[in-house]
Amino acid sequence: MKSAVIITVYKRYKYIDEALNSVLSQTVKPDQIIIVADDPKKLNNSINATVIEADYPQFGKMIFEAVNALRDDIDIVYFLDDDDVFYRNKIEYINRIFEKRSDIVTVHNSSQLIDENGNLLNLTWGIPFEVLVNKNNFRKMHHLYPFGLVNNSSYSTRKEFLAEIKKNLSYIVIGLDEALLYLSLEHNGLLHIPEKLTMYRIGTGISTYGKVIDYSKFLENKNKLVCHYNRILEDYRYLRSLITSCVPCKKEIQRTILFHELYLRAENEVFNCDYKAQLSSLSSLLLSSIRYCSDGTISVKDLYKVTKGVLAQLILGKKKVSEMRSKRDFARLQNVKT
Repeated sequence: MKSAVIITVYKRYKYIDEALNSVLSQTVKPDQIIIVADDPKKLNNSINATVIEADYPQFGKMIFEAVNALRDDIDIVYFLDDDDVFYRNKIEYINRIFEKRSDIVTVHNSSQLIDENGNLLNLTWGIPFEVLVNKNNFRKMHHLYPFGLVNNSSYSTRKEFLAEIKKNLSYIVIGLDEALLYLSLEHNGLLHIPEKLTMYRIGTGISTYGKVIDYSKFLENKNKLVCHYNRILEDYRYLRSLITSCVPCKKEIQRTILFHELYLRAENEVFNCDYKAQLSSLSSLLLSSIRYCSDGTISVKDLYKVTKGVLAQLILGKKKVSEMRSKRDFARLQNVKT
């Protein structure tokens, strides 16, 4: 099977050589490397790669352009963020899976977490056993292992499937991994494997806190996270419109939208973002949660959390709730670091 690796780079070139070296040193070399970057001049031009200039942050649009540039003979496509790293045997290992399993369109592997300097952390993201994730077990897996199926760099998929969904992916701004997850489940063909074949670097992206020096730095990073949630909320809303046959998937997406809206109802009162999603009123969120509980979209425990969250914002005020969350989360972060 012939494979290609799509590497996306946007205003972050510190780790790109390490990412590229992890691809070039594979035990089975990819047949094509595509790099989508906002500033190709910063790349090592000695690398034999197809380079696409894309001066915009939308992951889905980057992937759309890359898929259009894939060679006709490519079978399997791997994704790699600019700050992540492949283990040397990743392509060889996963290619064999695709050769044996004609029933799957996507493979997701577990990740070894590393810090900004590449040091191994005592954390592994992924479900700790092999499982064919489908409509029947997805919600259980997702709730037991909420971070078990994340990370763009842990996904690989058949080119023919990617060509089929590329237009849908082009509208995704941030949540590429979520889009690959749910669209694969629509086809009932997602295999998760527990092997740690990707090093996932944390502390460098907009959705992580990284090194927190003091409370003001924490708030600065939280502002980025709130803006990230506003964007990804729209990705979830778009995904909801795409999912038709996987009813449990649609329910899980709606549950995620509900909690994102509740969170942003308070945070958008405090933090400034270039873009803020339109949100339902607190009363609408409460009424919707009651309806969702009755049809199995959320649990009774979820309903309690939503009710508690809505009442807190109504009684204490949105800004006070945001302040209380920030102080609580900062304290927890300090405890983890110590």
